[in-house]
Amino acid sequence: MPARDTSAKAAAIQNELHSKLGPEGRFRLAMQMSELAREFAQAGVRRRYPGYTDEQIYREIVKSLYGR
Repeated sequence: MPARDTSAKAAAIQNELHSKLGPEGRFRLAMQMSELAREFAQAGVRRRYPGYTDEQIYREIVKSLYGR
């Protein structure tokens, strides 16, 4: 399913670049994107609850992903 916010030309370029990365490169990219998503989630919790400890931030993220 094509992305709604990406033109066909941009998607073709993105697909070409991904194919050039190979399996290891795509895996590395996925890990980097996953880490970035965690950092964004932590920053959001810190902004909403500035006094939270690292453990409280972790618990809040887990609650948002999996529920209580």
